[in-house]
Amino acid sequence: MKLRDGLRLFSQAGRLAADVAMLQPGIRRRVLRVKETVDDLRRELDSQVAQVEARARVFVTEVEDEARRIHRQSQRRLTATDHYRVLELSPAATLDDVKRAYRRLMREHHPDKHANDAEAEGRAHTRSLEINRAYAELSALLTGREGRVANEPRRP
Repeated sequence: MKLRDGLRLFSQAGRLAADVAMLQPGIRRRVLRVKETVDDLRRELDSQVAQVEARARVFVTEVEDEARRIHRQSQRRLTATDHYRVLELSPAATLDDVKRAYRRLMREHHPDKHANDAEAEGRAHTRSLEINRAYAELSALLTGREGRVANEPRRP
């Protein structure tokens, strides 16, 4: 008899012994209890894994949102000098200075003020858009609030 044949017989004998043992009611009950316990533990573990995955997804989403917010704020800081220039202010200007400059420039460059001259009205419209964007960006930067980015569609 070769080793392989011996192992095959041993395996068959093991299965036969297990089948005979399962015919005994006491052993059968204990085996079924162990199977139920294993199934219960597996369900519990699956539930806990699902909860951890859900919490991880929420955490990742929050981190991504924070990273986007920080990126937008840093972009605002990079373009802030252009916005100060549009409002004719120095970079050391306060929020009140920005508001005063915005109001002054909007009174001066409002399109309705040039309603009789189409060319002047077009220039005033373009200038007022620049002023509005500069004011929106600088007020968001100086207050530290995220708010809506200028020229970005509103989110529902």
